[in-house]
Amino acid sequence: MEQVEETCLKQLVRARNLLPYKVFVRVYEQAAKEAGQRGLTVERRQYQRWLAGELKGLPQVDACQVLEKIFGLPPKELFTKVPVVVMPVPGSDVIDVSPTSGAIRTAHESHPSAEQPIPSSLHELMMSAAEESRESAAHAETALGRSALEELETDVTALARTYLNRSPVIMFPMIKQLRDRVEAKTRQTRNPDQLRDLSLMNGLLCAMLSEASIDLGEHRMATDHARAAWVHGNNIGNVPLAVWARGMQATSSYWNDCPNDALIAVRRGEEHHPTGVAAARLSSIKARTWSHLGNPEQTLQAVREAQDARAAAQSGEDDLEYVGGMFVWDLVREERCASSAFLEVVQRRHSELDPAALRRFTDLILGHAERALAISQAAPLEERSAIVDATILLDMSTARLLLGDVSGAHDTLRPVLTLQEDMRTVPILRRLRGMRVPLSRIQATRAVHELADDLVGFASGSTIRALPPGSS
Repeated sequence: MEQVEETCLKQLVRARNLLPYKVFVRVYEQAAKEAGQRGLTVERRQYQRWLAGELKGLPQVDACQVLEKIFGLPPKELFTKVPVVVMPVPGSDVIDVSPTSGAIRTAHESHPSAEQPIPSSLHELMMSAAEESRESAAHAETALGRSALEELETDVTALARTYLNRSPVIMFPMIKQLRDRVEAKTRQTRNPDQLRDLSLMNGLLCAMLSEASIDLGEHRMATDHARAAWVHGNNIGNVPLAVWARGMQATSSYWNDCPNDALIAVRRGEEHHPTGVAAARLSSIKARTWSHLGNPEQTLQAVREAQDARAAAQSGEDDLEYVGGMFVWDLVREERCASSAFLEVVQRRHSELDPAALRRFTDLILGHAERALAISQAAPLEERSAIVDATILLDMSTARLLLGDVSGAHDTLRPVLTLQEDMRTVPILRRLRGMRVPLSRIQATRAVHELADDLVGFASGSTIRALPPGSS
């Protein structure tokens, strides 16, 4: 017999037959999920350090909470080393006479003709090595069950399909948490097909984080997320995701007043040779980019390119429409994009436009915006987005102000004024700010003052506007 010191955690793990890593981690992840910490796991090396008591202090707080949930003891007690007497025996049994041990047998009772027993420390090491070999073989084939991947895919799709109908303040943490889960699962497999699926999910989530960052006014962060989405899409050869990500890079750049960077991103997206709806979206973003550069000819050409690409799209073409929600580039968003592009041109070149040119541009703005709104209003309620509708109405309202129609502009704006505070995104506030210039050119009247007051009240009531300043 010999006396050694072990952590209380190791004794409890052994007593509950949880010593193999794959058994323990399954119990640990389930407990974490029940504690509201989905995606939390423990790596093999860290698990071994826990058992051996090699930590200088205690694990992180969330890990301690999970361990306490499993074993019912405070973390400090779990990681305390206590003496334990072990009796070495041959074969597969290690006899433990600690208080947490089960029945005790002697070597001679079990194996009367046994040879010299193997030391318990070596025997545990051999057991661990054998377990690692079994797990390594299984891991090389697949480390994730089909249900685990299907659950993640369902969650990614659900977030994508609800994004446009919910506040980015609510959505951003949910997307971030789900991406953490995907990252954790990625570390648990080497199966090429599973890695490809996980990389696609990661890319989609990065694209959603980019969209949310734009809505929250953090355009530099949006570029980082978009670049990560492109890396995932490019690595697995998913052209629609790669093109979508380049479009997000361009969008975040022109919102950050860097239209030349946006043009570079668009051209890099074109290197993937997108077709159909993917090409239509990229051309729509190109139109927005040229509008921020104040180029009406290139803006109009890009709008026409988007229309031609959509007309040439074939059913079942490889794109991201199957994901749904924010990844559906429909006519509503394309027409809205065109109206916003022409409005940007007018705002940047207003002093150069004669009355006839101004009328032509406002007709274009109103025409595209009215088509977008009509298509949106004809869709089922669950497929509409209050945020997208608000941007369309803001474009229409601003165009009417450019024509001096204060009453018409105010009437158009009224549905927007009821938008809930945490959905008044930065792009909406930027459009709202764009209304102040044409309003200031109109002679002050009671109607002008009332509209100005409503604009100020709407902006000041935005939850997002009240967030700590970023790059907006």
